Amino acid sequence: MTNFIEAYSNNQDAIQFVNASSFGFPYQTIKCKEVLDIAGTPIAQYSIVPTIYIQDVINKMRTKGSLSLLERYERLIKAGRIYKEGTLCGLSPEAYVNLVSAATGLSSKITWDSLENISYSLENMKEILASSTPKGALWNYNEPTVKDGRSYFSRRGNILSVITAGNGPGVHGLWPQAIAMGYRTLIRPSSREPFTAQRLVCALEQAGLSDYVALVPTDYRGSNALIEESDLSIVYGGDEVAKKYSNDSRVLVQGPGRSKIIVGKDICEKTAVELAAESILSLGGAACVSTSAILVEGDVTSFTDSLRRELAKKSNHNKLPRGSKKDIKAYQEILACDEPHWKNSDMELNENILCPHVSLIKNASDSKLKRELAFPSVVIAPFNPSEDYKYLSDSLVVTILSRQQNMIERVLSDSSIANVYVGEIPTTWMNFHVPHDGYLTDFLMCNRGLRIQPGWV
Repeated sequence: MTNFIEAYSNNQDAIQFVNASSFGFPYQTIKCKEVLDIAGTPIAQYSIVPTIYIQDVINKMRTKGSLSLLERYERLIKAGRIYKEGTLCGLSPEAYVNLVSAATGLSSKITWDSLENISYSLENMKEILASSTPKGALWNYNEPTVKDGRSYFSRRGNILSVITAGNGPGVHGLWPQAIAMGYRTLIRPSSREPFTAQRLVCALEQAGLSDYVALVPTDYRGSNALIEESDLSIVYGGDEVAKKYSNDSRVLVQGPGRSKIIVGKDICEKTAVELAAESILSLGGAACVSTSAILVEGDVTSFTDSLRRELAKKSNHNKLPRGSKKDIKAYQEILACDEPHWKNSDMELNENILCPHVSLIKNASDSKLKRELAFPSVVIAPFNPSEDYKYLSDSLVVTILSRQQNMIERVLSDSSIANVYVGEIPTTWMNFHVPHDGYLTDFLMCNRGLRIQPGWV
């Protein structure tokens, strides 16, 4: 990993300004907050826009003319190329990657991969939305078949706000779908990592979608205003956020993940350990799809010992995430009661590397099974088939590493599990054509019956 932290610390001219932007025009506020890298060095100034700005942008968005679905697709394709290749907001792709890695502590490879993936999603938006569109539904009411009666695929509103997370850049691969659907979309970037949102909004503006997207850096008061003033909202967060909006049909909560693997007694330990290590390490342990718990039907002690050895073998320090001293202290406090105690073996080298942690608990009813930390950390429990299937509920991903038909059917029957993978498939596997906690169209669109007599429109 390049020593980007030192580079930014020694170059005050590298300070990035994360200003609001709407209709292609930047807006810099007097009130700002500093964005720090994991070493505690300021690397950006994050504007805090007032609620009156938010209200004004939303009111103006409601008056703007609309592009056709085809025009939106064409401009999203252009945005994909700009996002991947362009120098945006003063940052080349390489400078952007280094800045994100400095802010999050994630390896540069993860950010490079997300750059590719988000670009792909923009350039292939037509095919991605086709995957989530009911076969009998029409996007345009003026198609000939509407004379016989069809489903009209309609937006549930016109203005969407997105309150994003800062644990990694991958979360920004989803919300551009809303623009393809025709939503005017306001993005509140995380103050921890605002650079991906800034880059993506800039690319969309340059591609001709400035009436459809706005970057709105703000505080909690502004976030509440965004949710209140918008027709619909997507909010990233943990249990507290989920509880706050649990009864609000206008808000889609993304998180927590709590992705799990269940290992059957019919699977050899070596196969299970290799899959588990990949699922824990591949996205730095910070993603919602990173494995945070494993239920083992066989010899759980042997599995745990083997996994610890495998993680130690595969833990390349250039790929492991880094944390601030504040992060490390918080993790140490959380894991203080675990055996063995978690420690950061590289702190004395001032590299702040977050080494993997594996915790073995006595049974799946332990509350630690729900623990989710933003680094490679996993809790392992024995699996009792007569009692423990309920502890898989409400998971984002469950990988079933077993050929036992009863186990597969029991997991598939639990509709609270968003994604189920059977076989040697890591929980971190994703595809834009496959639902991720459902399709976004499930929340933003609805099917309405429509029939138009020929000659009337």
